[in-house]
Amino acid sequence: MESTVVESVCWEASLGAAPAEAVLAKAKAENPGVVVQLFKADSAPNPAALELVAAQTLAAAAAGTTLADKPELDLLLRLSGTRQIGEAFEVAGYRSGARRLFLLAASEGTGSLRGMKASLGGDARFSEVPRRELSEEDLDLVERAALLAVGT
Repeated sequence: MESTVVESVCWEASLGAAPAEAVLAKAKAENPGVVVQLFKADSAPNPAALELVAAQTLAAAAAGTTLADKPELDLLLRLSGTRQIGEAFEVAGYRSGARRLFLLAASEGTGSLRGMKASLGGDARFSEVPRRELSEEDLDLVERAALLAVGT
């Protein structure tokens, strides 16, 4: 069985709700084939853990077994740890009074995020979140995300 390489990047985004919509729409339009999701979190997530969750979404999309119609929604469900879309928007949705916003981009292969890294890297509203060693909390997030797909 051939292994697929997943590449991802996470940025903290200093945006209000209206600019966030525009940034998200532009990122999706300019980067076809890249799963892009804007979400809220109380603290900076570990991009190493997010990449593992994104890999679950990309594998499910390739197999036609995502938790939702769109991979972006599947990713939000996995990040929030629920199968309920309304609950996912409440837990991790960027429109629900978010204090800290993060933009996650993920794709299969390497180099596919180069353009996005260049454009967001030059935008003062975005700062790349550094990867850290995986913690127990990170592994719990990855496990919860994987368990959502059990029985679907």
